[in-house]
Amino acid sequence: FFFHAQDGIRDAQESRGLGDVYKRQAYMYNCPKPIIAMINGACAGIGLIFTLYADLRFVNQDAKLTTAFASRGLIAEHGIAWMLPRLIGEANALDLLLTARIFKGDEAESMGLVNRSLSSEELTSYVNNYAENMALKTSPRSLAIMKRQIRAGYSQTFIESLKEANEQMFASFEEFDFKEGVNSFMEKRPPKFRGIGS
Repeated sequence: FFFHAQDGIRDAQESRGLGDVYKRQAYMYNCPKPIIAMINGACAGIGLIFTLYADLRFVNQDAKLTTAFASRGLIAEHGIAWMLPRLIGEANALDLLLTARIFKGDEAESMGLVNRSLSSEELTSYVNNYAENMALKTSPRSLAIMKRQIRAGYSQTFIESLKEANEQMFASFEEFDFKEGVNSFMEKRPPKFRGIGS
């Protein structure tokens, strides 16, 4: 998923209507595959927003981040006003948005904006190993459903979420990935899960 400055200008113009801009901006957030963001340098404004669309975020502890909008005469754009409070709470979200202050990767971790901050020497290998472990040991079907459950939960009651979870659990019992998960555990071998839609 790529975003270019010219697209941003056009998107800003189209966003007053109901164009494809919303679908494009929400693509990563709704993508059934897990998306990992690795932040290894300065990250501001729209760049920061796109990392929030990812499911998991890892950052260089010395990287400088900022929302930047208030210091440029802009507003909380492209969904950040919805995402940021859900990730770090209202008080922290308002702090970062209203001050547009610069903060570093280690603070981003302490407030829950990223999963982990690491040194520049550790970051790339850690993220690559994390992604590889997920790719080799987890079911793509399970990941897609769990991601959807989390996002749907923002607009569900607890009972609605519980009902959906029970339905999905019973459906999982009939799937190849469940049988393969159990068999691989019993046989003490890595699982060979199927891709989504297989």
